[in-house]
Amino acid sequence: MYLLKIAFRNLFRRRGRTLILSLILTLAVVFFLFMESMMMGLMDITFANIIDLETPHIEIGREEFFLEADEGNILPLEETFVPDDDMLMAINETQGVLGMTKVLDFSADFIAGRHEFPVRVRAIDPLTFGEVFRNQEYLVEGEFITGNGSGIVIGERLAEFFDLQSGDFFTLRFQDRRGAFNTMQGDVKGIVSVPHPDMNLGTVFVAKEQATKALNLQEDKVSQIMVRMENRDQALTQAQKLGVEFAGRDYQVRSYRDAAELLVALEAWGYLETYFILALFLLVGGIGIVSAIVLAAIERVKEIGMMKALGLKENEIVRVFILEAAGIGAIGSLIGCVLGAVVVYWLTFYGLDMEAFLDLGDLGVPMGDKLYGAWNTSSFVLIFIFVVAIAIIASIIPSYWAARKDPVEAIQHR
Repeated sequence: MYLLKIAFRNLFRRRGRTLILSLILTLAVVFFLFMESMMMGLMDITFANIIDLETPHIEIGREEFFLEADEGNILPLEETFVPDDDMLMAINETQGVLGMTKVLDFSADFIAGRHEFPVRVRAIDPLTFGEVFRNQEYLVEGEFITGNGSGIVIGERLAEFFDLQSGDFFTLRFQDRRGAFNTMQGDVKGIVSVPHPDMNLGTVFVAKEQATKALNLQEDKVSQIMVRMENRDQALTQAQKLGVEFAGRDYQVRSYRDAAELLVALEAWGYLETYFILALFLLVGGIGIVSAIVLAAIERVKEIGMMKALGLKENEIVRVFILEAAGIGAIGSLIGCVLGAVVVYWLTFYGLDMEAFLDLGDLGVPMGDKLYGAWNTSSFVLIFIFVVAIAIIASIIPSYWAARKDPVEAIQHR
């Protein structure tokens, strides 16, 4: 307790120096909490949109089909398959399954007027599609796919590109299972505006029965089985289990993260950038703490000598300086956590208007115009402990240097 009192007194002998160092650490804490909240919010929103609109928690299909899809090539109809009863039973018995639907994805050219545009056509089962996906909830015009009608549903950006409205005429041109060109024609049944730029521009929905006939495919053939789970963590573990169960059967089981390599890379890069800038802040703060202790030792040479002459051991003097450094770290991180809580609260409840900075839609990032943060209480505790620990570590070497002063020379200041 005596050493703590000495450290506390010394901490405020140079208030300006203590304040500057504390502010550097405060900036590091606020920056980290802001960036982590923003990254967590970004990932929550984007992965939620992918799961709701494009690729659910788990998808199952032929490995070659996924390879061609990931490369952006024409989706191979020869990689479609008929799910057997054992496969469907294994999926239904998987813990946490909320819904399952079969889809048939194929490539086509969307034609309206004189223009055409390459799209992915997703042929769906209207009865089970809503158990897994939420696209129909973003309908802005017309109606979604019901029954086995001949209409299609397109995204708002595709509709704007062709200046189409519900009821306008369309043509889809594609190659069927035999390699012959075929077309589907009809009216635009509905238009959706989803927070996913690729889905809004490059995906067209049709009824599965209509598509299989035009493609000369067996009625039960699909390209993927889409599965919705209770939560994301469960999806990752159950995808691995299903992958083991289907091993050797030429099927690949992918989680939502496996199907979103761009987002996973963006997530990794974002956290790497955050920790790099945090390290720069802490490096400056650590250098400042070293300098502060060296200056304090020089200023208090006689005082150190007196403490040694009064019987204080070397390790006790070291502890005094370390406690001073820990105090600087604690003040900086505490202020940073308070200010960071205000920033994270604002980001969580009011959000950040991303249109003022950049258009994430051009990058293919599936999110809306506003970014909301995420609250993570453990981050506040961890960053507080981490900053204090960095301050203590930075003070160890200069503290020993200060404590090894000879008491006679120190008192005489030679």
